[in-house]
Amino acid sequence: MNQKELIETIKNSDPEQIKRYQGPAKFFKTSKKYYENLQDGIASEMNYFENTLVMYTETKKPKGDPDFESDSGSRYWYSKEGIVRGSDHWGNGVANCDWALKRKNGKIIYGVSYKSPKTFKDRLYGFAKWEDYLFKARLIEVNNKEVVTSFKNTIGRDLIKVDGKKYERKVIETFEEYKK
Repeated sequence: MNQKELIETIKNSDPEQIKRYQGPAKFFKTSKKYYENLQDGIASEMNYFENTLVMYTETKKPKGDPDFESDSGSRYWYSKEGIVRGSDHWGNGVANCDWALKRKNGKIIYGVSYKSPKTFKDRLYGFAKWEDYLFKARLIEVNNKEVVTSFKNTIGRDLIKVDGKKYERKVIETFEEYKK
C-alpha cells in the first residue's frame, strides 16, 4: 500500500477503535486484522523492534552466540527467514511492541495486562518470520507533511526517513530532522 492509501485508510478509521488496537492484549487478534491492512514493506534487522506486533512460535535455543542482546537481556538470532528470540518476558508491552508467544502446548502468551508482558524464571525461545511482523502504523506529521510510519520508512530506533532525509522522534509523535 502506498503512503496516500495508508493515510486515507487511517483517516477513515474510527479513532476509538484505533485506541483499542493499540491497547490491551485481549485485542491482539483484532489489532492484527487492523494492522494487516496498513503494511508497507517487510521487517528487517533495522526495524523489527520498533512498534511491531507478531506471534512467535516456541522453538529450541539456537546454537552459537546471539546476533544481538537487548538491555533487558533478550537475545536475538537473525536468519534470512526470520528471528529467534530468547527472553524471560513475552506479550504486550515488550518495549513498544506486542510480541505474543505460541507455546508448544498450544497456549498463547499475550502478557499480563496492557503494557505489561508476562515474565518467566527462565528464557523461552520463539521464532517469527520477517514477513509475519506487522508494523503498528501511525499517522504522524513530519515537516508539515502527513506520513504513515511503516517498515519502508522506519530505519532504526526512533528514526524514520521521509523524502530522503532522516528524522528522529523527540517525543511521542514529534519528529525533527536528524543531525548527527
